[in-house]
Amino acid sequence: MRLLHGSNVEVRKPDLKECHSKNDFGRGFYLTPSWNRAWEMGKRRVSIQQKGEITVNAFNFNLKKAKEAGLNVASYPGFSVEWARFVIRNRDEEFFHHNYDIVIGPVADAILDQEIFRFKREYPKTYLEDGPLRIFIDRVNQFGSSYTQYCFCTDKALNELKKI
Repeated sequence: MRLLHGSNVEVRKPDLKECHSKNDFGRGFYLTPSWNRAWEMGKRRVSIQQKGEITVNAFNFNLKKAKEAGLNVASYPGFSVEWARFVIRNRDEEFFHHNYDIVIGPVADAILDQEIFRFKREYPKTYLEDGPLRIFIDRVNQFGSSYTQYCFCTDKALNELKKI
């Protein structure tokens, strides 16, 4: 499958040292199958960095081969309690580290970001518990489905990407 990464520069070989932590699925190289989403992320990066041009980098990836090679893959097919807990922990907990090579699931975009902040204010002590997280999922489902993102969290995972 073809996966895309929006940036302000061409990315020939992704480097985890260049990746930020505190993202949806932690530190990693994020890609999407959506051209629109990759373009928007490139546009955002140009705006933040105030340099470069919108660049959509394309890579080939074979999920089946990655799993056969023994990579540890987590997949969240949609908004769920497990997805919400994982995203919140990755964004909040300084010492939270997961052991996945690749994580696949919905993007928590700016709208969902606002909902997370609101939700945590409403449930300050219980926001990671199943009951409150179900309420959160009911809220975010009203926004419809989100773009899917693929996060490559280890060098072993990055080796599965082939630049197009």
